[in-house]
Amino acid sequence: MVPFSGSRREFSTQLKALLQRTAIISTMTATHWRTLADEFGPEIYSEAIYRLARLEMEPAQARDCLLAIVAHQGVLSRALRRNVSLLTATCDYFMQVDPMVREPVLLEVRLLQQKEQHAERDELTGLLNRRAFNQELPREIERFRRFGHGFALLMLDLDHFKEFNDEHGHPAGDKALLDIGSILTDTARLYDRVVRYGGEEFAIILPQTSGVESLAVAERIRTAIAQHSIDLCGRDLGSITVSIGLACYPNDGLDMAGLVESADKALYTAKEHRNCVRQYLDSKRNHRRFTLSSPLGLMLQTSKLGSFTASALDVSFGGLRCSATAALPPATVLHLVLSDATRSINLPLRAEVRRLDATGNDTYQMGLAFQLDNVEDQMKLVALLDGHLAPQRSDDEPRSSRPDIRTSSCASTGAKPH
Repeated sequence: MVPFSGSRREFSTQLKALLQRTAIISTMTATHWRTLADEFGPEIYSEAIYRLARLEMEPAQARDCLLAIVAHQGVLSRALRRNVSLLTATCDYFMQVDPMVREPVLLEVRLLQQKEQHAERDELTGLLNRRAFNQELPREIERFRRFGHGFALLMLDLDHFKEFNDEHGHPAGDKALLDIGSILTDTARLYDRVVRYGGEEFAIILPQTSGVESLAVAERIRTAIAQHSIDLCGRDLGSITVSIGLACYPNDGLDMAGLVESADKALYTAKEHRNCVRQYLDSKRNHRRFTLSSPLGLMLQTSKLGSFTASALDVSFGGLRCSATAALPPATVLHLVLSDATRSINLPLRAEVRRLDATGNDTYQMGLAFQLDNVEDQMKLVALLDGHLAPQRSDDEPRSSRPDIRTSSCASTGAKPH
């Protein structure tokens, strides 16, 4: 069954081999699967369903399906009076019991793995391609939602690559891309994802990496590329430089589109100087502001006015803007609770009024500042904002405005921007 193409997982080689063997044997009971889930986490169910049927499922749905398949395997074995493999039971289950697959394809696993690798790898450099990137980045976001592991995204673009191609020819350009891909692979850590994003643009996902750490990684990459000479058939073509934009999750974007947009903005500014690393930073505030598609309810409490409700209009990791019928002067310290009753999520915070504006009809807008002191609070805020974010600008829209970007490092090249 091949309704969905392959994607890389984080499980160990030994565990993947066990799951592969399990498909053709009949000794794994529901108890065995629950023991595996206790040891490796509920994602083991998603991995098993993926390896059996190449279907992508969330852990809860995958668990229900897998345990139902194991039970169905027992029914088939008893009815046929012989051992039925888990793979056979899976095929029959998804075609007869819960028909999720209409036209399964029988394919040798080695050939399937080759096809999957080709589908997610760039043909020239062997790096992950844009399609794999679109699968890996959401998984990293989900990992933060579950475990609080932040990460960083680097967007890289080769400087003056068109001129390099025009001067030396396309074979030289291909050699340059190959060399850059090798440098990125050699410089990256084993668990980093290096991607050829398109053309002369690359991307790197840095799991469990802070802003400070990712700046050091980006600078190491920039330096290594600048010091490398491109050699084509014994002819030294000189070096080529790279501009790098950096954004961190969750501060610089709460979904894939928002994070890529922030990294792209940082890259755009880096390209104005070339051979440079820039980190995203909004010029007007310390944290990126996320506009809400619908107001988010919150409760404010002060010693003078007691408790009253308000509606958050936009939120960042350092504050929010809200609408209320009561006015609190700047410097007022208060307690607020962001909440989503439908999902039973509450986030209590201590805040300070930084701005007050009258909007008419006895309503006011206030800017409140607060601090998220721990990862648990950040995870709660991300969960609260899920489903409330306004749509991000699409990649096809013009880059009309760019916020100021903090510079990590910049080697002067005297080049003009695009």
